[in-house]
Parts: sequence; structure tokens; C-alpha cells
Amino acid sequence: MSESEKKLKYEFLVKFSKSNSITVFRKLCSKVLKKSRCAFLDSDYKPVNCVARKECNHLRLGKYLARLKSGPLREYMVFKCSCDRVCLSFPVIQGSSIYGHVLFIHLKKEPRKNIIDAVRIFMDLALKEFQKEQELTRLYETIRPRAIALSTIHTIHRLLSSTLNMDELIERIARLTLQVMRSRHCSIMLLDESRKYLIPKAIINLDKEIPKTDSQYKKIKLGVKMEGKVAKTGKAVFGRNAVCVPLVEEDVIGVISARDKTNDAPFDKFELEILITLAEQAVIAVKNAQMYEEQEKMAYGSIKTLAALLDSKSPNTFTHSDQFVKMVLTLAEAMKLPREDIANLHYAALLPDTGKFSIPDEILKKPGSLSSKEYDIIKKQHLESLKIIEHLEFLKPAMPIIRHHHERYDGAGYPDGLKGSSIPPGARIMAVANAFEAMISARPYKGKKISISQAIKEIEKNKGTQFDPETVDAFIAATNNPEFENIVRL
Repeated sequence: MSESEKKLKYEFLVKFSKSNSITVFRKLCSKVLKKSRCAFLDSDYKPVNCVARKECNHLRLGKYLARLKSGPLREYMVFKCSCDRVCLSFPVIQGSSIYGHVLFIHLKKEPRKNIIDAVRIFMDLALKEFQKEQELTRLYETIRPRAIALSTIHTIHRLLSSTLNMDELIERIARLTLQVMRSRHCSIMLLDESRKYLIPKAIINLDKEIPKTDSQYKKIKLGVKMEGKVAKTGKAVFGRNAVCVPLVEEDVIGVISARDKTNDAPFDKFELEILITLAEQAVIAVKNAQMYEEQEKMAYGSIKTLAALLDSKSPNTFTHSDQFVKMVLTLAEAMKLPREDIANLHYAALLPDTGKFSIPDEILKKPGSLSSKEYDIIKKQHLESLKIIEHLEFLKPAMPIIRHHHERYDGAGYPDGLKGSSIPPGARIMAVANAFEAMISARPYKGKKISISQAIKEIEKNKGTQFDPETVDAFIAATNNPEFENIVRL
């Protein structure tokens, strides 16, 4: 018998001794053999499980082993061991080969023939059940990659609908790759505009944290290293410890790679298929995110143009600055608003007061306080002027923020007198930033500006009345940051 055959038989016997079928077998045998101990020996009569190792170490099976070695036994055998108790053994037969032996050790007396026959039937049933278990395991291992591939497609589809932010999307795809490939390392790289270099967009390593400043984030020339070769040829590279596939639309747009499996096993062809499937779906997600980014840039440009047009209506002292936008976004990040909400808030911050476009100059530029009649005109024009932008589809999510950023937390604001949490979060943020900028700026209606510290105290004073308490807390925390003055460029 070759060493490989011995190894296969030994592995079979080890699995059999630990199987669910053996557990049932032992329970049945314990009823007819009265608390017997079950031991397994391999085809060379070496102990397999802990019971056999213990008994053999005490030399209690010496006589039995000597008799076994005299020739192969295909039937059961009853014998007395060195302690003068009875042992019963059965060969484990598969096909025409004996894989090992099952022993019942130290029985008080020799079992009757009908009990031996019953135990034999039990063991045959256990073997058949074990074979079924093995077949099911084999089928599972066969279909598992297909199941993972289908699951991967489903997960990628969920990713498509959950985010259009490129950085977040690629990070999620990389972590998904790490999971489905059961690898320690994953990287996603995209070709730059020149199509000469691969730019690392996400690198994840289970063994260590990789910062964006790490050398691994350096661009790779096309044709250099595994990733560069895959990007140049458009063909997957598959090896024992690494697999890399191209991201292909009409042409190659990047690569995705996995290295070093967590169980140190080699990658197989099924896992290559899984990564190819993942890459196909990832391309769709990446292209959608790229299209979204392009549309966002166009929208941002349009808004900037519109904002400049509206600002031209007012004196410089009355317009909102870049500092206002930065402050609004800083507060949004501090309050951990969703990315989509932050994007809408960004648009709103560029167009906070479209109403001033239609406000008469004598009111807009009036020094000192406004009369109640003039104030009513401003509130009316705020609503009327929203019609300027209401037909811009990409601005619709930002409209509630623009409309309600003059509301007060206590319900005394305009245009709808909203109160507390009914005011959109973005509008609550803009209300604080708007008031702060107005206080530290020279405006026609209020005279001289006040200091930053005075303005902060005033914001805090009106916490819970004019302003949302949570937003004020985030604002105060931001002002305690040494970089606050740089953030708003005061």
C-alpha cells in the first residue's frame, strides 16, 4: 500500500470517528454493550482517537494487536485483553479494503451472537450515513463557489443602490472582496486619464493598517508588477498566493486583486471565477459613481454661476462668503450627517438667500432696523424667490433646507413657523452658521460687526430658543478647535 493510500484511509477513519453517525452509533451500542468504550485503529493498527491512544499506551491491547498483525480480519473478533476483560472488534470495510478497526474495550463478559450481529448492523448503518455526510460535503464544496458568486452579485447590487460616493463605494467593494475571497490583502486600482498609470484607490490588509500616505499607494506604471501587467493585457493572473483580474467596461478601467488566503491555502479556479464575477459587477458600480461625480461637478458649476448672479444684486457686505459654506460643511461633518445630505446641504449653502434677488434695493441696503412692513416683504419675497430655482431638478433635495433656514427652534421663525425636530437638520445647521456670519460681518441693517468670542456667546445664549441645541453643541466644539479660524478664514 502506498503512503498516499495510507494517508487517505487514515483521514477517512479520523473523519468517521468524529462524524455525527458515530455519535448515534455509540449511543445505540452503549445500550446493548453496557457502557462500553469505543476505540479506533487505522489500517496499520495505530490508535486514531484518544481512547485508543490511552489504552494502547497502557499495553492492554498488546495481545490483540499481535494477533491482528498475523493477517487481515474481515469479520468480528472477540478476545480477552491483558486485564482479563473481553474486547470486541470489527473491521471498517470500504469496497474491498480494510480502512481500520472499531474496538469495544473491556466488556464484562463475552456478548451473545445476536448482540454482536446487532452491533454489526449498527456499524454498517453508521458507515452508510457517514458516506452520505461525505457526499453532501463534497456537493457543498462544489456548489459553494457558485453560491458565493450569486451572493456577490446580490451584494454588489445592494452597494449600487446604497451609495454613489466613489471613495466609499470602492472601500466597500474592497472589503467585500476580502470577505468572499477569504484573503488577507485586497487592492483596487483605476487607470488615470493618461491610461499610463494605475492609481491605488483602496488597499486593505488584515495584518496592518495602511494609511493613504503609505508607499503602497504610489501609482504603478502600466505593464509593471502583477497589477500593471493585468491592466495592460486585460487578462487575469492566477497563482497560488495571488489572483488579479481586470475591471473591464469597453476597455480596461482598472484592476482588482486578492493576496494570501487567511487559511494559507492556495487560490483555486473557483475563486478566480468568483473574483471575475465580482469585477464584472464592480465595473457597473464604479461607472455609475463616475457618472454621478461628473453630473455633480456640472451641477456645482451651475449653482456657482447662479450664486454669483444673485450676489451681484447685493453689496459685498451682504453676501454669503466661501467661509459660510466651509462652516456649514464643517458642522455637517461634525454632526455625522449622511453623505447625500451633506451634498444637498452644500448646494443649499451656495444659495441660501435667493430671495434677495427680488427685494427692493431700498430695503436690502437700508441702514438700521427694518419696519414690520419691510420685514413682511422680505419673508414674502423669500418664498416668491424660491420659484427661481424650483424647476432645477438636481436642487429639489436642497429646497427644504433653503426654504426653512430662517426657522427658529422655538417656532418663532419663518416662513412656516416650524419648531424643533420638524425643521430639516440642514436648515438648523445653516441657521447657526448664518447668524454667526451675520454677527461677525458688517451689514447695512445692524451696523458694526462684533468679535468672534461675542458672537459665540450670543449663539450659545440662544441655544434651545433660536437655535437647535445639538447644532449649537457641535458649533461650540468646532470653535474650540485651534484650526477654527482657518476653517472659516476669519
